[in-house]
Amino acid sequence: MNGITITDQEFIQFQRFIYDAAGINLSPAKKALVGGRLSRRLEHCNAKSYGEYFKLLNSGDAPDEVQTAVDLLTTNETYFFREQKHFDFLRKLILASERRAQPFRVWSAASSSGEEAYSI
Repeated sequence: MNGITITDQEFIQFQRFIYDAAGINLSPAKKALVGGRLSRRLEHCNAKSYGEYFKLLNSGDAPDEVQTAVDLLTTNETYFFREQKHFDFLRKLILASERRAQPFRVWSAASSSGEEAYSI
């Protein structure tokens, strides 16, 4: 980490940035994630703040950097049983539902190539 902290205002800018770029709504709980994922890019681009880095992204002078920022702020991986804790939870939930007469239904949204849905 570079010791630079992302402010609330800077975080709001990146919330709008990633929503505009990828349609992702980042909750306020993701502020530390945004700061952590972008901190090395600030160093790489010699930006003294997240606001300065945001200005670089919006300047139009660094399209490759915009793509790098989008890649860092999104999850770009998919594989079977990707989040083991989630499947452990589902297993417990399914076992509990077997004791009830209600069917167990699952909706898996935003699965890029199907591994997550198939894993369920």
